[in-house]
Amino acid sequence: MANTDILKELSAQIENNPELSQTDKQRLHNNILKLSEQKMNILITGATGCGKSSTINALFMKEQATVGTDPTPETMDINYYELDNLIIWDSPGLGDGKEADERHAKNIIKLLKEKDKKDTSKYLIDLVLVILDGSTRDLGTSYDLINNVIIPYIGNSKRILVAVNQADAAMKGKYWNEKTCLPEPQLIEFLDKKVESIKKRIKEATKVSVSPIYYSAGYKEPGLPQSPPYNISKLMYYIISNTCCRSRSCSHRTVVKKKD
Repeated sequence: MANTDILKELSAQIENNPELSQTDKQRLHNNILKLSEQKMNILITGATGCGKSSTINALFMKEQATVGTDPTPETMDINYYELDNLIIWDSPGLGDGKEADERHAKNIIKLLKEKDKKDTSKYLIDLVLVILDGSTRDLGTSYDLINNVIIPYIGNSKRILVAVNQADAAMKGKYWNEKTCLPEPQLIEFLDKKVESIKKRIKEATKVSVSPIYYSAGYKEPGLPQSPPYNISKLMYYIISNTCCRSRSCSHRTVVKKKD
């Protein structure tokens, strides 16, 4: 068994162990990254306010990115953060105007086209994580991003992970247990239906099958610690599963031609 297969299996065992807390799972997943044979490059993108920065902080288990607390987007250029062998590229949020969105989309496409400097037969970005805002039904900007920017330039469902953040704010916050920071059955049923609807809509528009998941990165009040996340270890598990065992070879990339 290859080293990458072993890492993927270990990650699955960790995630499926009911005796481990989410925090313990997250720490163990992060330790697995240290054992990876290659660096993994993840592009995180989504509409403004979807919680990209708080997701990065939850994945790193410490504050790496500035979390926005006012209407002005914090991330105006594509930045990157390193966690051992995981490199996260943080793109600006879309939805703040046509001109800005076109500029940000071009920068995203440029990054998706970039080759690995050490091996030009491979692309730099291993996986695109598109974050959707679970607190709203208006996902038009996110669908435009997925259908018209991301998928046409990667064309492979194994290179895109769609995740619904702010699960705690879905259904206007009803059926979220504030004490346990867990969703109650009514909310779980709603979120399950939401991800199925997202999956169906993307499939109908692009013919590409994705497997969305939902989570909560944790809400952050100004000057206060970030609240506990939910399902963030599952998000990390999916990242590891989709990157550890996959080559970035150009031959795995089916591109739909689009005009820049």
